[in-house]
Amino acid sequence: MKLRSTFKIPAFIAIVVALLSGPSCSVKKNNILSREYHKTLAHYNGYFNAREKVKDGAKTLATSQLDRYDRILPVFKYGDPASAKAVFPGMDEAIKKVSLVIQRHSMDIDGKERNKWIEDCFLLIGIAQFYKHETWTAIESFQYVAAQYRSEPIRYDALLWLTQSYLRLGKMPDADYLLTTFRDDPKMPTDLKSLYNAIYGDYYLLQNEYEKAAEHLEKATAIAKKKQDRIRYAFILWQIYQKLGEYPKAVTKYEMVIKSNPAYEMSFNARVNRARCIDVNSPDGKEIRKMLVKMLTDFKNLEYQDQIYYALAEISLKENNTPEAIDFLRKSTASSTVNTNQKALSYLKLAEIYFKEPNYKLAQTFYDSTAAFLSQDYPDYLSIINTKNNLNKLIKNLNIILVEDSLQNLASKSPAEREMRIDRMIANENELKELEAKAKAEQKALDEAKANEEGEPSFNAQDPRPGAPVTPGGGSWYFSNQSAISFGYNDFLRIWGDRKLEDNWRRSTKSSFAAAANPDEFIEEVDSTEVVDVAKRDSIMALDNAKRKDAYLASLPTIPELIAKSNDKIVEAYYNVGLIYKEQLKDNPSAGKNFETLLTRYPENLYKVPTIYNLYRVYLAMGEMDKSDYYKNVILKDYADTEYAKIILNPDYFKDQQKKVAIQKVFYENTYRAYLNKQYEDVIERKSLADSLFPGTDLAPKFDLLKSMAIGKTRPIPEFEASLKSIVVKYPDDSVTVRAKEILALIDPSMYNRKDSVETQPEGQPKPEVVEPPKAPVPFVMNADTAQYVFILYQNNVISTNELKIAVSNYNNKFYSVKKLQISSAFLGSESQFVLIREFTNKEEALRYLDGLLSDPVAFGDIDVSSARSVTITPDNMILLMQTKDMEGYERFYDENYLN
Repeated sequence: MKLRSTFKIPAFIAIVVALLSGPSCSVKKNNILSREYHKTLAHYNGYFNAREKVKDGAKTLATSQLDRYDRILPVFKYGDPASAKAVFPGMDEAIKKVSLVIQRHSMDIDGKERNKWIEDCFLLIGIAQFYKHETWTAIESFQYVAAQYRSEPIRYDALLWLTQSYLRLGKMPDADYLLTTFRDDPKMPTDLKSLYNAIYGDYYLLQNEYEKAAEHLEKATAIAKKKQDRIRYAFILWQIYQKLGEYPKAVTKYEMVIKSNPAYEMSFNARVNRARCIDVNSPDGKEIRKMLVKMLTDFKNLEYQDQIYYALAEISLKENNTPEAIDFLRKSTASSTVNTNQKALSYLKLAEIYFKEPNYKLAQTFYDSTAAFLSQDYPDYLSIINTKNNLNKLIKNLNIILVEDSLQNLASKSPAEREMRIDRMIANENELKELEAKAKAEQKALDEAKANEEGEPSFNAQDPRPGAPVTPGGGSWYFSNQSAISFGYNDFLRIWGDRKLEDNWRRSTKSSFAAAANPDEFIEEVDSTEVVDVAKRDSIMALDNAKRKDAYLASLPTIPELIAKSNDKIVEAYYNVGLIYKEQLKDNPSAGKNFETLLTRYPENLYKVPTIYNLYRVYLAMGEMDKSDYYKNVILKDYADTEYAKIILNPDYFKDQQKKVAIQKVFYENTYRAYLNKQYEDVIERKSLADSLFPGTDLAPKFDLLKSMAIGKTRPIPEFEASLKSIVVKYPDDSVTVRAKEILALIDPSMYNRKDSVETQPEGQPKPEVVEPPKAPVPFVMNADTAQYVFILYQNNVISTNELKIAVSNYNNKFYSVKKLQISSAFLGSESQFVLIREFTNKEEALRYLDGLLSDPVAFGDIDVSSARSVTITPDNMILLMQTKDMEGYERFYDENYLN
């Protein structure tokens, strides 16, 4: 938006005359006096001031958007919807000013605009809307300018802003079309080519195509006129080349940034992160280490010490000095006071180090700490959380084995020995409570004394938070000490079962795990929350010594029934541990070891056959063919009639079964659509065809209900009633029976809605089922212009939730990264799970997203989603759906209101 030069000598004379003429200069008169009069007033009375307002707002947004140097910087700084609210007044005032200019000074004569500032006013309206993050409205404004002034240079300004609007909304195909169209356009103004290449680089960055992004950012840097733009593009190029491992190019850009004298924060990050690009054995490598150590002593780097220690840790890792790297990372987490994301990255690096060893218990500790500080918009956030959750499951099951073995060992002792050990454990608990309280008090006093001094808080490996209390004697805290864990109250929470206890005692809940239909898949059911666990722990510790002792003694497995329950927990935990190692952590040696242990300790356990099958798969993956063949032959010889044998003989067996289910599902959905389209005779015919094509299908109840509904639309009431009664008899435990009874109650309330009918039956005679009044339809409400979610529902054990979430996340990162969509998952009833993607601006945007996701040939990889049910849904309707679990009702509503 450059200020146009309008003062040529003849024009100046015309302006003076025009100003003296005043009102005689009509917007309908196409003469030099009128044109110059309205151009001048349009420019200086309205447009200029409005443009300054927009510039001020743009600076405010850029300032409010903090750069995060732990990831590649965004090319542009336009803020977010939340920060945009601060510039609403200024942007609205600018829009009003230029709107008034258009109203008063537009000279549309003979179909052509004679006032050249009017096009700038229209463009400025779109830009102000863009900065307000009213993106859809801005798109309309930019499209108008591009269409209305297609022969003017301003068309290119509008189309570049339009491209950025599409990128913000994740409309990558639309952005790509415009960028490709511009590529070889000779009419594009030269002063826009740097911006064009910067936008093109942004387009590729948003899709993680770093090489192509670098190509365009190089061009943008070379011709950028503004110094701050050149510095920013160069810094981003340095980050890209560093990520790609092209260190010589990265160093070149680093030097360019430093020589340009950027802001201190950018300069600091450039200097610190250069450590990632150097050869540690080179002279420069040694100089970089010296420079970083020296930077630690600079007072103005005090708040950046965490980043410096992190950079030194990376140098140590390159030198294969892991202990030193761990020490630097500990210092990084301890000195991190402001930059919580850097604290998270340091914890993450520690987690990765221990995971690689592997030391999964320490890795789990640091992944937990990472999750506590890591921002949700971090590029690998979902993957990190998945790893954390998998390690939590692993440690939980390992602890179950340890606790149950310890309890059985204690139960095998004499009564006197048991009491003596529990008394000692309670005494230790009480002593540790006192020590912990004392340590906290001492640490608090120490922190206060050192509040204004340089120093490093103590670091406790069991609790890596800075300032966490360190237990005396160099030992770990009692409840994390593996030699004592079997006696700690945390672990007793897992084994109380249904014991009746007094006072504030509460029964613990334990998560259970179900073997999936696919023996390779691990499914965890909903577990109690950590908050509840903490409350239960505090409840136990609130008991006095005598009651605590009674509770501990009562929990010991001293009788056959309790021993059997304890063994069941151990068996289940071993099987879960093996699956986690195999499927989530990809650690086949550890998986094989635990599966072998399970078979050795409990040869006839509940999971014997799937354990043998998994051992076959583990050793096959490890290339140990003798062991793999042994377990394969056990399955084929002793368990030939199981699905595991069928999978071994036909690796596609499970997929074939899923395809059959998918075909049946599609056939049912088409039958249902025929019903919605009032093709009732076709529905009845298709039901008969389904009986022959899919005998014994799980969808048979639904087909029967559809047929009955079609009969109700075309046949007499008695025939409709008879078909519904047939459903009640054939499927007494299926949900379709509930629906059939509701309809029967409407047909004959006297027979199906009388609660007193049960009491009037003769004794010994079968009693008719009591049917409650039919429930009113769920009041789903259509609102196309409100926020929308995308909702993907599937049956348990058919689709891996983690794999589906990762696939969706990858798709979002590729095509909708600027939307910052959030992904979550949960259960809908006991048989189904769902993945929720949120949120979208309106119905149209959500449907476009869903259509793109489902039609993308590579989005789901090897995941078969043909049996899943995918819809869009508003937040209010989502609440209703969670309350009622009426997915069929919502699908009917969806078909009528979204698809038609």
